[in-house]
Amino acid sequence: MYILRMRRSKFTGVFSFSADWTASRSKTHFFVWELPDGAFAVQELNAAFQPVAEVERISAKSFSREFKAEPNILAMPVVTPDLSHFEARAVAPQPPKDAPDESVRKTAKSASNSDFTPLEMPKAKGKLPDSVQVVTGKADQAPLPFPTRTATGVTAVRFDETPATTSPAVPAAQAAPKKAYDLEAARKAKVVETKLRETFRQTLLRLKRPRERKAALLALEQLARTKEGITPSHKHMFRDFGVRLRQNSQPDLALLFTRKAVELAPEDDHAHFNLARILCSLGMYDEAAAHVATALSVSSEEPLYFKLLEHIRELKQARSAAKAANRR
Repeated sequence: MYILRMRRSKFTGVFSFSADWTASRSKTHFFVWELPDGAFAVQELNAAFQPVAEVERISAKSFSREFKAEPNILAMPVVTPDLSHFEARAVAPQPPKDAPDESVRKTAKSASNSDFTPLEMPKAKGKLPDSVQVVTGKADQAPLPFPTRTATGVTAVRFDETPATTSPAVPAAQAAPKKAYDLEAARKAKVVETKLRETFRQTLLRLKRPRERKAALLALEQLARTKEGITPSHKHMFRDFGVRLRQNSQPDLALLFTRKAVELAPEDDHAHFNLARILCSLGMYDEAAAHVATALSVSSEEPLYFKLLEHIRELKQARSAAKAANRR
């Protein structure tokens, strides 16, 4: 029996992706690993260089075009994510040149009549290996490009576990899986964020001018209700807007932007916590307590959530006591 060893992924450092390299504030940073097949795995980071998203796969061509190295940033992951599903990425063998379609049909037919996926080995002199690991297809996995070869030089095959048909094989260009990381969508989202952040910055300056204050307040309300081009990735932007407005003594406007962040990321406990803080400052204690409870349901080990919940209870009790005193 031969043991086949695959080269592990290599951490290469911090890289940045940007729709506009001339504006440093538009950069998004990523941890990057080089995969055994030459592609790359990337993981988005926040401003503190902490991971905020799942690891995604990027082709070598797209990576070299869209990402730039940041050698001055020495951050590295505390815990290496599981990259085994990228490292064990299987590919199909090269079909014979004389009859490629017929070869694919025969192999697929054999796979549909058995409980395992056959591996066609080339004829060679000498004894064959006692065992060979075969990667079978699963329902939740996209079909792999056909045909290619793994970086280790070991050919494996994975098929859809569905009944074979007599229709011709699907061309490789049509059978290729959808990109795990849609660079075009990310680019558009970053362009939208860059424009909205600049609009917010300018409007905040207008807010400090007495003659423009009323128009600026209206513009901020409209900005909070923006829908065109907005994606869940913009939750951090709306959170930042809410924090800035709260710091500028605009709790009502801060509430609008923070509600938008929760709307974009209803599963984000930090978004619910930030919203609860603003609601509490506005005296909306019951709704604030509800959002703290939601945050606790997502992350029950955060001590700040318990402290805020206790603070809300104390404020409610004090308000009830004050109302009772006024009735006397």
